[in-house]
Amino acid sequence: MNFNKREIMYKLVTASIFTAVTLSGTVSTVWADTSLSGKEIKQMISGNTTTGERMKRAHEQESLSKGVIFKTYFKANGQFVEKGDAFGPARGSSFAKHGVWRVKKNKLCFTYSDSIRNKGKQMCSKVTRKDNGVYHLIDGKGKVNRVWKKIQPGNPYNLK
Repeated sequence: MNFNKREIMYKLVTASIFTAVTLSGTVSTVWADTSLSGKEIKQMISGNTTTGERMKRAHEQESLSKGVIFKTYFKANGQFVEKGDAFGPARGSSFAKHGVWRVKKNKLCFTYSDSIRNKGKQMCSKVTRKDNGVYHLIDGKGKVNRVWKKIQPGNPYNLK
């Protein structure tokens, strides 16, 4: 076979472009976050318990690294009970908090009925599945305010 320089350059450029397009598609697929639909959110949490961290707000500084570890049981009837870890590094409240949950416009909305700070205030978050299996709850300003690290069937911690 006898190739001229033009043919060789054409084949190299074509192969390079093909490789670049293929790799960029693979990388974007691997690192893509997935926003859950309202139906997916309901199916995932209704009658189940999530465990994770929520944002600790102290002196206007927000940090998930100093978050409160919590467990939330989402009852199938639209009620929830949440309990924080009073012994963790962030010293959350060990008293159970109650309220109602619902999905509205593909967002999970909470309304606490017995929280001092958030009583009666509806808070809605987009739920995003990350590649590492955790879920981020993202507020209306685009900030992650909760991270679910584990979702378990039923109420394994007997939250009341």
